[in-house]
Amino acid sequence: MIYFLIALGGALGALSRYGIFQFLTAYKHEYIRLGVFSVNILGSFLIGITLGLMVNGILFEKGKAEHFLFITGFLGAFTTFSTFSQDNVELFFIEKNIEGFLLNISANIIIGFLACTAGYFLVKAFIR
Repeated sequence: MIYFLIALGGALGALSRYGIFQFLTAYKHEYIRLGVFSVNILGSFLIGITLGLMVNGILFEKGKAEHFLFITGFLGAFTTFSTFSQDNVELFFIEKNIEGFLLNISANIIIGFLACTAGYFLVKAFIR
């Protein structure tokens, strides 16, 4: 059953990521790869929310069905570190776009951290 939940969540996460990529293809930016950036920031926000829920014992307890379905499956397939890495190799080595490379890495990491933090504290604010 665990494998099924992970596979189901993974399929939904991958399809969601692909849908966002397709939607944002029209909005190509010189520095930021908007598709990867968007799913990584949204995924970071969602993992912050799930962390807040886990810490407060509300949902996503490790080893439970919803943990495997949403965190391992959906978010694991939705966010995309490997594509983020590919984008940066393309920016740096192929396009020789050093500014874009630095901005893309900085934006994904810093804003991703802030999004995760915002999700976590959003849950804390509502639980009090």
